[in-house]
Amino acid sequence: MYKIAKLTFKPRFEDKNKSAEMIDDVLWMLYKNGQITTGECPVEDYGEYFVATVTTTDDDSLERTYFNEYILEYFVDFDFDINIVANAMGFDDCCHCDDHSYYIIAILYDEISSHIICGNCSKEIPLIKIPYLYNEKEHYSMLEFQSMYNSVFNLWQKCLSDRFTKRQLADTNSQLIKIGLEIREELENKTKKPVYLSVEHDIGEILKRKPERNIDCCPKCGKKLKDIINLYANKVCDDCRLAFFDVCD
Repeated sequence: MYKIAKLTFKPRFEDKNKSAEMIDDVLWMLYKNGQITTGECPVEDYGEYFVATVTTTDDDSLERTYFNEYILEYFVDFDFDINIVANAMGFDDCCHCDDHSYYIIAILYDEISSHIICGNCSKEIPLIKIPYLYNEKEHYSMLEFQSMYNSVFNLWQKCLSDRFTKRQLADTNSQLIKIGLEIREELENKTKKPVYLSVEHDIGEILKRKPERNIDCCPKCGKKLKDIINLYANKVCDDCRLAFFDVCD
């Protein structure tokens, strides 16, 4: 369950300007490490210590065991305390499965939720439970793709460069989808489990409810799609590792 937490930073040095800069850096590092939902958090100044109010991704997301080497390096200069104060309104519980039969990189139109969905329970998996990609020591590539996807979707929704943005979102050969497939492949290599990239095959037709929205074959390779049971996709191509949600199914 997403939680509201108070993070108390007590610097071990006197320079207040330096403290503010370092706390700002730490908050962004916690965000890029998948431990909080945004790096832009209100910080209260109490003179000898500072308190940041954050939304964290799970009950244990702020535990030191998840800190990467960058965060640990900064905390040498601070005494640090965590206080979970409330559940965050508007969020469902996260995945707590011990194992995942497969993963879906889902279509979600916000930059708060995790886009990684469990194949067993259909719930979000916090990024702290996902291995780092490539040679990174934070979740930079995953968060950048999430931000990139949402930026293109927002442009499409506002009818800016409509033909271009629609193609990026729905064409399995678009540059955006190619980047997503590269990330999908890397995550599959790291987890050793199937990972599917969800693609919006019918964007722009949602309100029309046209019967031709039904999708039976993979638009990339042409093979018949396999049915699955998940809240975020109900058809997948095992060859292309693409996932689709077909409301006409």
